[in-house]
Amino acid sequence: MTDLFSVKRAVISRAGPAVVIAAGLALAGCGNTSNNPISNGNRMSAEASLTVLNANMTIAFTSNPGSLPQLTQEYITTVQNAESLLGADEARQKLSTTATQVAPYCNTCVQSLNAAIAQIGQ
Repeated sequence: MTDLFSVKRAVISRAGPAVVIAAGLALAGCGNTSNNPISNGNRMSAEASLTVLNANMTIAFTSNPGSLPQLTQEYITTVQNAESLLGADEARQKLSTTATQVAPYCNTCVQSLNAAIAQIGQ
């Protein structure tokens, strides 16, 4: 019986440092702003606003195409205001995706979105 207990202790004593290292690696990013609840809350708020505008634009495709330029401008302004939270690459991607979606319905909207893409990060 004593041999069995000594084997268990040896395994546990060897596993201890590995567990500590794994926990340290898992928690290493805790100080980043991406883990900051305020930044995350602001980003979620910005994402929610963009989702609502996207939904309104999708509805406008068929029901009120004349409102697309105004909705597009609101979308651009929201993305520009949230650029620091989203990052330049994601902001560009959101504008580019929206330009693709709006293209069949509003050429001036696409031009506005492309101009806004060119301004991101400057």
